[in-house]
Amino acid sequence: MKILIAISTVAILTFQGCNQQTNNTVKGVQYAGALQEIMGGNLDASITLKELQETPDLYALGAAEGLKGEIQIFNSKPYVSKVTPEQLVVENDFTSNAALLVYAQVPEWQEVSIPKAILTLKQFEDFLEYTALKAEIDTSKPFPFMIEGHIRKINWHVVNWNENNVNHSREAHMASGLNGIVVEENVEIIGFYSKDHKGVFTHHNANWHMHFRAKDQNLAGHLDDLLLGEYMTLKLPKQL
Repeated sequence: MKILIAISTVAILTFQGCNQQTNNTVKGVQYAGALQEIMGGNLDASITLKELQETPDLYALGAAEGLKGEIQIFNSKPYVSKVTPEQLVVENDFTSNAALLVYAQVPEWQEVSIPKAILTLKQFEDFLEYTALKAEIDTSKPFPFMIEGHIRKINWHVVNWNENNVNHSREAHMASGLNGIVVEENVEIIGFYSKDHKGVFTHHNANWHMHFRAKDQNLAGHLDDLLLGEYMTLKLPKQL
């Protein structure tokens, strides 16, 4: 396993929405915050993680308030990655607030083996939509998914925005924190797919937004590019 880290980058993908729920139940894919609002300079919290602390089977990704970190939640356990002067740290608590968060409850996943021929993100996106349709998932609506296994390579970043910088662009966000490449690592990837939320929780040129965590080290963040390995697994919400 090999990791390369550089001080630079962070292209933040962000989300928005205002669909709150009660009784610790999340219906469908929910979101708070939006990419276009962040690009307009609104970095305020749109939701607190504590609001979701008691929600079981929770999966989420997003950007911290002020663009001071990346948020990942796997099965109700948070992995909030932040840049400090000394290092990248990953916090496992619900004390952070989110400028943007996309989240869903998934009580049970169904697993599908990813063919060895699927290597690139473009190939994976085509496979994802095809497989979701076969699983009778309504792809006209947003849905969560996971990828698990041994990747060949992930390009990643963790945002660390300078609050005095008013130049909000994708390039400026990409230059504000840590970025790196993780190679030959066992990972969990959480993602959300939608054709209709560009500028909300996907960028204009993508139908997906993904974050990851490395299983064998203290590393988590935003996934920018991916080269899949062999014997990887796609997980989709089991249809009841």
